[in-house]
Amino acid sequence: MAYIYEHIRTQGYDPIYFEEHYTRLDSLARTYFHEPLKTTREVLRKAIAECLKEEQFSPKMMNVVRVRCFADGTFKVEAGWMIYNTFSLRALHPQAHFCRVSGSLLTDNTSAKEALVEFNQASAFTANEGVAVWATEQGEVVAIDGAPVIAIFEDEIKFSRAGQGVEFDLAYDVVCKMKHKVVRGEIRIEELSQAKELLYIDYRGITAVQTLDNSTIYMDILAEKIAAHIAERESSNI
Repeated sequence: MAYIYEHIRTQGYDPIYFEEHYTRLDSLARTYFHEPLKTTREVLRKAIAECLKEEQFSPKMMNVVRVRCFADGTFKVEAGWMIYNTFSLRALHPQAHFCRVSGSLLTDNTSAKEALVEFNQASAFTANEGVAVWATEQGEVVAIDGAPVIAIFEDEIKFSRAGQGVEFDLAYDVVCKMKHKVVRGEIRIEELSQAKELLYIDYRGITAVQTLDNSTIYMDILAEKIAAHIAERESSNI
């Protein structure tokens, strides 16, 4: 059955940025199901807490849930572990390869997107290719491993115009307060050879790509600073 979804990090059993995630689910429901989200905030909050308690997840550590909402108005909450207890630069530094995609159905949080991510991950594991860089036929980079993209150049930090998500928006807000030129715009395939760092960001944290097609090599200097700033902001708000 088709569904929309959000990954929501929690501190213990309390969802972080709940209102932002709920708003995104409601927007997706209106786009793909042609009606508002049928689940209320109160019901969803309670379901998240109950799921984490029933699955015996930590009441103090950072956890994550995947909320899937279906076209018939039902929803399902699935709990998962977080490796890090704060928003972090992930230890994983993957290789990357290009994969062509088309349409917002594959960049919005839908079951179609999850199916493509799973397919890419399975095929990449078999071929030892690393994560997939999604690019349109017109040469625009729209996601890496299903997550929104940030490219860091000598004179500017570019957030993909196709990027969306709570953590992506949070990173944009944090970086805008740092002493760097920040833009939202199209990231082109041909630009990536000039980038110093190539990042993608979602509920898992910030991931810095190490190599692209076994040629371009990237760093992770600013990525670590961005992750630290986000973690500091979150700790002061929790």
